[in-house]
Amino acid sequence: MVHHVAITFIRHGITAENEAKQYIGWTDVPLSEKGMKQLKTGSYPTVDFVITSDLLRCHQTARCLFPHLRVEQCEHWRELHFGEFEGKTYEELKAVDSYGRWLADPFGVAPPNGESFLDFQKRIEQGIEKTLSFFSASVRHIAVVTHGGPIRYILSRYAPETRSFWEWSVPFGGGFTLYSTLERWRRRERCISLAAVPFKESENG
Repeated sequence: MVHHVAITFIRHGITAENEAKQYIGWTDVPLSEKGMKQLKTGSYPTVDFVITSDLLRCHQTARCLFPHLRVEQCEHWRELHFGEFEGKTYEELKAVDSYGRWLADPFGVAPPNGESFLDFQKRIEQGIEKTLSFFSASVRHIAVVTHGGPIRYILSRYAPETRSFWEWSVPFGGGFTLYSTLERWRRRERCISLAAVPFKESENG
């Protein structure tokens, strides 16, 4: 029997640190006022279950978008750990040698005292495995509220259309629904189709 499922990946709303263009991978900060407001626009899909990164900005986003659903926190869905670059901006780092090396090869070089892309990738795959465990007869559509990096990885690896990591644009408060089967996910095959979220409200109402 084939089990059709959907997973909607949503990037958290914007934070003051995001607005200041700081690196905030594992830094635990709340949504800004602008971030809370932006989540109230557009139309998000109806889901059966919600999983979030365990960082506050994702949990706040989940509670805002899905106030009546159980929310399961999962550290596997965190952003890349930027190590010594956390809390800093490009302008503060542009003269730092280690930063230049990382920018030149972000998939092969880890930030000092941070996380390599390979470790990040393995962690996200563990997050997928945990997410799949929540599907059941009554749970067919799961929302995962996470960060830009994890969503770009998911899209580059599992979207039906092949694009590289940096070719995917994921706005704050936005994301994608991936439609597939549980069997395809378990075999780590690309999904059948996708749709962008939020779905914009019609100008006519």
